[in-house]
Amino acid sequence: MKLPFAVLFLPVLSLACIATCSAQQTAMLANAPLPNVASDAQPGEAFSSSAMGGVYPVRAPQAEEKKPGLHILDWSMLGAAATLRVLDYTSTEKALTEPQYYHEAELPNGLVKNKPAFAAFEAGTVAVNYGAYRFLVRHNRRSLARAAQFVYVGAMTFQIAHNYQTLGQTPPVQ
Repeated sequence: MKLPFAVLFLPVLSLACIATCSAQQTAMLANAPLPNVASDAQPGEAFSSSAMGGVYPVRAPQAEEKKPGLHILDWSMLGAAATLRVLDYTSTEKALTEPQYYHEAELPNGLVKNKPAFAAFEAGTVAVNYGAYRFLVRHNRRSLARAAQFVYVGAMTFQIAHNYQTLGQTPPVQ
């Protein structure tokens, strides 16, 4: 119901921290050493039968760079964030059934009172969170992604617990 503004945009804010990533990688590639090529043959004769005596050299297999994937800790944090979003939806819907006691403080009433739109908003938040997390992991910023996710899950857990505690203290409707 009431959520700090910065926590909503934490995945987006974490993307700003990787802006220098591509510039640093380009600089590292420009300074990379060139492969050592030692051959007595002319450039066009590197693999000809006269240069090697009819035997063709076997090239060493090129190691493919494996793209970083998500680990069990990553999936568990993403699952926790998605679960917290579902709990946020249910606590807000429960609070809207008792308007004399509760009101939405952060989101517009037009969004919150429209159930499909509010569900789409919550699902979109989960999707953006997942996309930002994957983006950071693919750009070798897993520690930043995890730190941001820890803060996000911690803040959401506190807020959802507060929401349900407040809902539990509501006098029964007569």
